[in-house]
Amino acid sequence: MTTRHWKIMVVAGEASGDFLGGELLHELRMRYPDAVVMGVGGEKMRAEGIDGPFNTHHLSVIGLVEVVRRLPVLVKVFRYLLAMMDRNRPDLLVTIDLPDFNFLLAKRAQARNIPVLHYVSPQVWAWRRGRAAHLEKFLDHLLVLFPFEQEIYANTRLPVTFVGHPLVKRALPWSFRLEGTGGRERIRRELGIGNHEPWVVVLPGSRHSEVSRMLAPMLRGCYLLKQQMPGVRFAVAGAPTLSENDILRHWPADIDAEFRREVPIRLGATYDLVASADAALVTSGTATLETALIGTPQVVCYRVHEITYRIGKRLVKIPYFSLVNLVAGWSVVRERLQHEVEGETLCRDLLELLTDGAVRGRMEEGYGVVREKLTRSAASPLGVVEAMLEKGLGP
Repeated sequence: MTTRHWKIMVVAGEASGDFLGGELLHELRMRYPDAVVMGVGGEKMRAEGIDGPFNTHHLSVIGLVEVVRRLPVLVKVFRYLLAMMDRNRPDLLVTIDLPDFNFLLAKRAQARNIPVLHYVSPQVWAWRRGRAAHLEKFLDHLLVLFPFEQEIYANTRLPVTFVGHPLVKRALPWSFRLEGTGGRERIRRELGIGNHEPWVVVLPGSRHSEVSRMLAPMLRGCYLLKQQMPGVRFAVAGAPTLSENDILRHWPADIDAEFRREVPIRLGATYDLVASADAALVTSGTATLETALIGTPQVVCYRVHEITYRIGKRLVKIPYFSLVNLVAGWSVVRERLQHEVEGETLCRDLLELLTDGAVRGRMEEGYGVVREKLTRSAASPLGVVEAMLEKGLGP
């Protein structure tokens, strides 16, 4: 490879994208310490050299209504990135997830003769299926996380590479690591939970908008479960993108203060909590896949703004919305969407997980299918980046 000091622009818009970007940048800088990196990312990408006034929080939005509310900020970030692109002339633009924003940026990069690598396939398999062929007009290469996504682009001219999900390497051995070091018992002691007390971990999401919609019904389900199983315990796992106040702000006022005191909040310790819990109540997203890889039985749920839901209901054409079920190809975990995300329903689902061994056994069988599919041979994202830079496609 040439000794040229490559300039690479990377843009990610949420916690999962920041993780992917951080992994890629770490490998890149280990191999090419003189590479210049720029763009927008979160904590992990900033640790690898990304700097500037904006981060993933400014780009983390879901649905039409949320986009409209955040439009002034999104426009400001977009203009900032265009100015950066013109000033620095990167050799490659790597966009990670966030398709609606990043594809606009990709088109501007293409007009400037800057090659574009997009990381994470948009969910064209769920809606806007005709978009698959459209992507070849402004992307030079696409990296996909799941094996079933490659075939979607088989009839297009867009080069597509399956790179696997990096979370597999991180999440898959977590449960075994805790088992071998007495970690489960340690975590239970830290939470004040006895070794034989059943307990549930609650994952309300990594975005502020998710927590605002998900936390209250999740906790109401837990509170009702406590009435039926007085010995059950709970804890809330907060994403690194959140503070304890972000979570407490949305704590339901109709649940008594004693229950609040019994439910600890732990930030940045999701894997430990999930691996030591007996069941998990999980907001749909990457966390469902992590929970499956770790091996903890779960209920998956999701809510969006009502307008976004009504529009999506007309357009989405898939039988499942959780990554676990999509990867497995069948209903491994229970899914609760929109109006089903309410206390009594979630209480019943959790009670079933904690008391029905047959349900847990079928779920574990499904988790095995997911693990097998996600650990198949995959290419290296860095290898694709190197190949694109070596082609000299940049300005």
